[in-house]
Amino acid sequence: MLRSLKSDTQSMKTKRLFVLLLALIAVVLSASVIVGFQHHKNALYTHEQAELEQATIHVQSELDEQLDALQRTTEIGATNSELTRHGSQSQQRTLETFVDRSSFAGASVIAANGTMTAIVADSGRPEATVGDDFGDRVYFQRAMAGETYVSEPIEAKSGNYILTISTPLSENGTRVGTLNAAFHLDDGDFFTQFVSTLEDEQGLTIGSQSGERIYTAAPSPNADLMERQTTLSETNWTVSVSESRVPIQERSRELSMLQGSALVFVLGTLSLFGWWVYRRNLAQLDGLLAGFEALENKDYQTRISLEGADEWQRIEHGFNQLSRTLDGHMRERKAYEQRLERQRNDLETLNQVLRHDIRNDLQIVLAYGDLLADHVEADSDSEEYLETLQDSASQAVELTKTAREMADVMLTNPDDRQQLFLSPVITDVVEDVRSQYTNAAVSIEGRAPETAVLANGMLESVFRNLVKNAVQHSDKAVPEVTVSMHDDGSDIIVRVADNGPGIPDDRKDEIFGKGERGLDSAGTGLGLYLAQTLVDAYGGDIWVEDNDPEGAVFVVTLPKAE
Repeated sequence: MLRSLKSDTQSMKTKRLFVLLLALIAVVLSASVIVGFQHHKNALYTHEQAELEQATIHVQSELDEQLDALQRTTEIGATNSELTRHGSQSQQRTLETFVDRSSFAGASVIAANGTMTAIVADSGRPEATVGDDFGDRVYFQRAMAGETYVSEPIEAKSGNYILTISTPLSENGTRVGTLNAAFHLDDGDFFTQFVSTLEDEQGLTIGSQSGERIYTAAPSPNADLMERQTTLSETNWTVSVSESRVPIQERSRELSMLQGSALVFVLGTLSLFGWWVYRRNLAQLDGLLAGFEALENKDYQTRISLEGADEWQRIEHGFNQLSRTLDGHMRERKAYEQRLERQRNDLETLNQVLRHDIRNDLQIVLAYGDLLADHVEADSDSEEYLETLQDSASQAVELTKTAREMADVMLTNPDDRQQLFLSPVITDVVEDVRSQYTNAAVSIEGRAPETAVLANGMLESVFRNLVKNAVQHSDKAVPEVTVSMHDDGSDIIVRVADNGPGIPDDRKDEIFGKGERGLDSAGTGLGLYLAQTLVDAYGGDIWVEDNDPEGAVFVVTLPKAE
């Protein structure tokens, strides 16, 4: 009953998660459509504003060029020396030719004293002004000051705006008057040529420096406008290009309707798909979840039966096959654990025998050997036999120590580690080896790091085997062994260096093998193997290098305890 309740609960959770997933997908899709629409709407406005800015700059550039061309035309005309002959027929004819060959509606010459000496115009009676004083006119004063001046547009009675461009007339380096050209802004297509470069829905407004509107072409439609302005470099006129937001809003509404329809379609399709998946697949979860619940409770005799699509039939077959496989593995595992337990008990028994019985007997042999030494004649065969007996017994004692340590390693849980500081461990090892090998010079170099490593009580065996190995394999009368330690940031590195014969490159990896002995070694061949086994269990590494100038260096790295 409890298993059934758990299965039903799990099934309900899965169904709820499925519904929540569909709802989440629907929300994400809806949000994506809304955000996408808003992004596209903003992009439309940004694009239109950028085009409006570009159109404004284009009109400004073209209008500046047109006004600059009018100024250059006036300046070129002023270079004709006949215009400086005030009141002469040649001055009048030259002025008429200038007007005929340019786009100006008229022109006049004012002498340096402010008196008009010649004028040409296409309407009215301009000659009546010849002889009048124009010295108070701004355009005359600015031109006499040495600049080509573009005046403010003046609205005539006809409603047309007239622009006067004045430039100085010079003779032999002296300003003798001004040439004044009149340009009718409403004539021809002066402003309409700029409007023609704009889009149909864009409008153009030109304002003078004083703020008077001198030209207007309204946009279509003329409502909800966005506008960009700039100023002409020569005349400080204001150029404004405007555009209605109405067309953009209409396009946005059309896009919104299209995206809304697409969203409704996608959500409808998603709902239908969810219903189909729910009916076809989720109904099979109850049986599958109940089966896994049984496997979790180690009931490997469980078999399930599923209906529906071929995929569920394959799942049923796979589950039942898995259940049978697990059942077989569980039987094998139980048999293996029983066998392992017997072997562990046997190993503990052997370890106990090595620790006590055999070692105690060997100690007795060594003790009686020492007693016999006083009763054996020197340099006799008996003395040689006794030495052989004592050496063999000592090696047997060492063998029991190594075998005991191997048994301890096998019986130790690799995860049963604790924080240990290397300094006391290395110190004990060095003092122990010094007491056993009085002819050897064993020392510690430098200060030990104050950082702990993760290991267990067998860590001492690692360094004792390395130091003793260095002494035993030395070919010197006084073996020298130096132990040093340092912290490299992530690991503690211990180096055991000797002055022995060294280790050939082709044997640097082999010496850590089980039962490998060095040349003329009296050891068991298990010391280095035991050291590597323990270092690997601690998550570290061990290798051998050449010492300088002679000998070998055993390097051990151990991860620092966090």
